[in-house]
Amino acid sequence: NERRDAEAILNLVKTELIQNLAELEAVVDGREGLLSEYQVAIMALRNEGKFPETMPKFRSPDITSIAYELATDARAITTVAPEELLVVARAYEALEEVRRNDTFLNQRNAQVRFNDGEQYLSGFVYYINRALGNEPIAIDYVRQAIAMLESR
Repeated sequence: NERRDAEAILNLVKTELIQNLAELEAVVDGREGLLSEYQVAIMALRNEGKFPETMPKFRSPDITSIAYELATDARAITTVAPEELLVVARAYEALEEVRRNDTFLNQRNAQVRFNDGEQYLSGFVYYINRALGNEPIAIDYVRQAIAMLESR
């Protein structure tokens, strides 16, 4: 029974990873365009001394880790071989990095919309650049974890 329950929870983890992957893939293509729009805004601020009236909307992926937390709380994760566990844990750590980055971006987006100042835009561009780097890594790690869970 414990083994069956553990497998059911690990299937939930796989489903959650698949959903997280879909969320990431839905936003990653628009990040470069978003970065370009913010860079244009910085140049307008520098060249014209005028803060842009409108800024692009920021879309953040809806990343969840509930199934993974359930798996660790229920000790189902102990049924996974250590080398497999590292693959799953690495995927969730990469997802957490994306979530932390996006939390900051959402806060910075609010600051950009309500405060004039180049530092807000340049900070935003810094974190968009981080997103351009850490989202593809997260996608790769999540794909690896899904493939590993499917091969069990």
